[in-house]
Amino acid sequence: MRRREAVRLFREIGKCIPGAFISSVSLTPSNRFKKEFELRINVSLDDKSLKNVQSLVEKHRMILKEDKGSLLIYASETKPIEMEIIA
Repeated sequence: MRRREAVRLFREIGKCIPGAFISSVSLTPSNRFKKEFELRINVSLDDKSLKNVQSLVEKHRMILKEDKGSLLIYASETKPIEMEIIA
């Protein structure tokens, strides 16, 4: 997804989960030309909030991967950079 699209999506997610504590957010280039990005959000969500975020991401035709308090969102046509597990 483009940078502006990622920022717009993050704002929508923030409105969708107003009570959640977001510890960090990052945009990572998903290709070498730095035009397409992945959105990474470190946040712990309950099941209901996660489902709300999932439906919002699907509405934007993006892919969501969730792993231990970290969300990775990327465009369906790009291959994601693997999530780095930090203990």
